[in-house]
Amino acid sequence: MLRSVGYGPKSLRDFNELNLLRYIKEYGPLSRAELAKAYKISKATVSEIVAMLLESSFIREIGRGETGKLGGRRPILLEFNSMAGYCIGVEIKRDHARLALMDLDANIIEKSLIKYQNGTQLEVILDRIIEQITLLKENDWASEAIPMGIGVSIPGLIDYTKGCISESDTLKDWEDVPIKQRLKEALQIDTFIENDVKAMTLGEFHFGHGRNYRNLVYLWTGDGLGAGIVINGQLYRGVSASSGEVGFYELGYYIRSAEEFNLLFNGQENFAQILSEQGLVEAARRAVENNARTSLNNGEITLDSILQSAERKDAFALELISQYAGLVGILSINLINTLNPEILIIGSEHVSKTPLLIKLIREKVKKDQLHIPIKSVDIEAALLNEYAGVLGSAALVLDDIFYNTYLNLRRYRRLFKA
Repeated sequence: MLRSVGYGPKSLRDFNELNLLRYIKEYGPLSRAELAKAYKISKATVSEIVAMLLESSFIREIGRGETGKLGGRRPILLEFNSMAGYCIGVEIKRDHARLALMDLDANIIEKSLIKYQNGTQLEVILDRIIEQITLLKENDWASEAIPMGIGVSIPGLIDYTKGCISESDTLKDWEDVPIKQRLKEALQIDTFIENDVKAMTLGEFHFGHGRNYRNLVYLWTGDGLGAGIVINGQLYRGVSASSGEVGFYELGYYIRSAEEFNLLFNGQENFAQILSEQGLVEAARRAVENNARTSLNNGEITLDSILQSAERKDAFALELISQYAGLVGILSINLINTLNPEILIIGSEHVSKTPLLIKLIREKVKKDQLHIPIKSVDIEAALLNEYAGVLGSAALVLDDIFYNTYLNLRRYRRLFKA
């Protein structure tokens, strides 16, 4: 996509280079003549820029295209070389971390999983992550490619200046640990840190169901609850980086009666507590212990068994999932009416993968009194699923070079012209 604005010291040459590189990445293969026509600069200037990009390996020639209507020589086609550089995505959770080595199109080349006990000190986890990244960097391809950066997604509010968690409701011991500084100093690579839900939102926006939209909301209902917001193609963080913290919405302000959600309600105060996936399992166990009529066996109740029973029309499991979808629907209605997005994406570790749940959420949302915004929004399950976090982390690294409205010319020069 061609951009007309940028930041960093102004250089028309660098500005044109990065714009043409983006254009080739998005629309290639293309000829030099097609680039000159699309960008409205001379063929001579295009040829100079292409020569530089070919030398740096960020584009490559792939043969000749078809002749034009007037005949003549077949043009040489150019395409983006996604293997010229690499990025590493890191997703840190309470009891595990996922890592992935990716090319410049966020294709996963190699991945690893680190498991640890809930409550492990973040410093210990970072040591293990550094060890794993060091191994990933030794990949034969990565050792020859340009390191674009490391992206890290982690629960909590983020202090972007210090590169750490500034506040977390459940991970107090992880606050103020200098994650960005620790990784950057150990690995000598640009490092970016972001809240986990915001990172997943960015991943879904660039690589998932959000690719064809400019305004979206991503609602995550997994080991926590939160929303990510994209407005006019830009991730919205808020003045204190706390946008989208819908998990703290108090239930009493949004539901008329706890009886309406009697299977799920057990004294919870906010949406994060009642919509946790573990809460679904606990609700099913309570009901089975109270002799609810269901095919579920108390010793074998899992999220998957509940969802499968609901799909098989087990009356209890279906009601439980319906109540869950009803609460997600209430949140969705408020987000849609407040932000008026083009698409609402529902993500989670398990429940959003069930078509029945998405269907029930859509049905709840359609009952809203304000019809126009509801008719204007698409509601979809997340596409990226378990690798949403690492892909979102990769998006942090690639965003200001390849996707963001603003061209980061300073970083472009440093990375591409080293």
